[in-house]
Amino acid sequence: MDDVKNQMEGVTRTYTELDNKMADKGGVQNLFGMNRKVRQALESITIGELDSLLAEIHRAKEELTRLQEDIVEIRVLKEVLSAPMLRPANGFTSSSSPYGQSSIRNTATAQSG
Repeated sequence: MDDVKNQMEGVTRTYTELDNKMADKGGVQNLFGMNRKVRQALESITIGELDSLLAEIHRAKEELTRLQEDIVEIRVLKEVLSAPMLRPANGFTSSSSPYGQSSIRNTATAQSG
């Protein structure tokens, strides 16, 4: 019987030491209370709700990635189209067209005049 009593005193002493170490955070009882509150909060939501939220986040990330790719493409186009025009390597000047439209028009004008 004395052994049981000594063991219980040892458990009580150890528990008290742990509680004192955690006293500035509310003690062991506070931790147990927090554990109960966390469990109750988690019981109010289902795994399905969490999975739905994760799926929605995944869809949103995919949409944002697509949007980002579109914006990058628009930015590249803007940079290309905003760059100063260089003289084309094919030798055409701004008054002539590689499709022959300007030269035909210019020839017709010259012939009628």
